[in-house]
Formats: sequence, structure tokens, C-alpha cells
Amino acid sequence: MKDQKGITLIALVITIIVLLILAGVSIAMLTGDNGILTKAGDAGTKSAQAEFEESVKLVIAEIVLNDKTGSDAPKDINDTNMKALMPKIDDNIKNFAVVEDTDTTYWKATGKIGNTECTCYVEKATGKTLAKKPE
Repeated sequence: MKDQKGITLIALVITIIVLLILAGVSIAMLTGDNGILTKAGDAGTKSAQAEFEESVKLVIAEIVLNDKTGSDAPKDINDTNMKALMPKIDDNIKNFAVVEDTDTTYWKATGKIGNTECTCYVEKATGKTLAKKPE
């Protein structure tokens, strides 16, 4: 019997157990609250929000530039001018809207990039954009 070659049943069972443990750890790393897939989704949302805020900042910068250069283009930072200029700045943003907020010092700019709803606040006096409305 000692001349026979092959693997023992114990070695096979240990190998299967190790593979199952590795598979469980891999699945846990992919899914869950701290998984790679969740983190990738969160990164996509943050990226879309940042892109939206940058687009709003570009619109405000263009309005300020028009005011300084004496151009016939919109010169005042208001919701009408921002709506008019936004499609020229970024074709990726859909359903852009600037609405009066209950607070009279901010506009609420909303839009959609892909499937991500984006919001930022624009201070009326300065044109400064904020990701969240200050308390």
C-alpha cells in the first residue's frame, strides 16, 4: 500500500475548507456597508456632486466676468441668469433649477448628473457655493 500515490481525504477536506474561508472573506470585502462596491457607489455620488458644484461655480464666474467686461451677456447673479448660462457650461447636467429657498440669503441649485441628484446652495450676496446649507 505504501507505493500508491494520491491525496488523502484529510488533505482534500482541509483544502476545501481553506477555499471556503477565502471565498467568504472575498464576498465580505465586496459587499456590506464597508465593501468595495458600496465605496465605489459613494465615490461616484461624491464625484457627481463635486462636478455639479464646479459647474455652478463656472456659471457664477462667467456672470461676474460679464459684469467686469461690459458684455451684453447676463451680469447679475440671479436664478434666471444661472438657468440661462448653465446649459452652455455643462451638457452633462439635466433638470437644472435654481429655486428661492425659505432663507432669503441663498438659492438652492439642483440638477441631475446621470442618476445622481445633486444640490448646492449659492449665497446671493457673494455667489459663493456651498455643498450644504449653513445652519
